[in-house]
Order: sequence, then C-alpha cells, then structure tokens
Amino acid sequence: MIVEDLYFTKLNANLFLFLEKSLPNRTSRFEAFLELYKAQIERCKIHPNGINVPVGITYDYLAKKWNWDRKTVMSFLKSLQEMGVLEYKRCGYNMEVRIINLAYFPIEKRPK
Repeated sequence: MIVEDLYFTKLNANLFLFLEKSLPNRTSRFEAFLELYKAQIERCKIHPNGINVPVGITYDYLAKKWNWDRKTVMSFLKSLQEMGVLEYKRCGYNMEVRIINLAYFPIEKRPK
C-alpha cells in the first residue's frame, strides 16, 4: 500500500461560503480552487521547497480551462487573496499563484 505525504492548509468558513456560489455550465469556484490547490501540491512534489514556490500560470489559460471570462478569473483570485487564502502577482503576461498557509507533513514525521 502506498501512502502519500500529507499537505494541508487552514481554511475559514467564509472561504466555503464564497466557493459554494457558481454559475451553470462552468467550472465551479470550488473546483477552480481545488485545481489551484492541486497545482501547488504538484509543485511541492517536484521542488524541494515547493510550498514556497508559486505556480506560474496565465489568466487566459485559467479562463479557457474553467470556461470563465478573464475578468471573472481576476476577480476570483483577488477575492481569494483578500481572504488570505492565496497570493498572486503579475509577472508580465504570466502570473504567479501561491496557496498561503500550505503545510507539508512527510510520512516519517507523522504521529503514529
């Protein structure tokens, strides 16, 4: 049996209230957040200090993937940043996104 290392973050109730709202025929806010979270976890797996290394991405890529317009992506990220869940910054045409308070708990350090 393969047991993966644990990654976790602190989340607040306001985040869940924000994520529950979504529009039909589009990726839900919750699914979009999970995709960002998973991307950060993948970064952790390939980079020794991955928790602190942002994921590079573009607004256009997310808009197309989630079936949102660019403004909606920008608003979504801004809202998450204001809630203290992630931070993002523009880097030319790209942007860097990083989940805040992500913690890594390797197998060997887990309590038995």
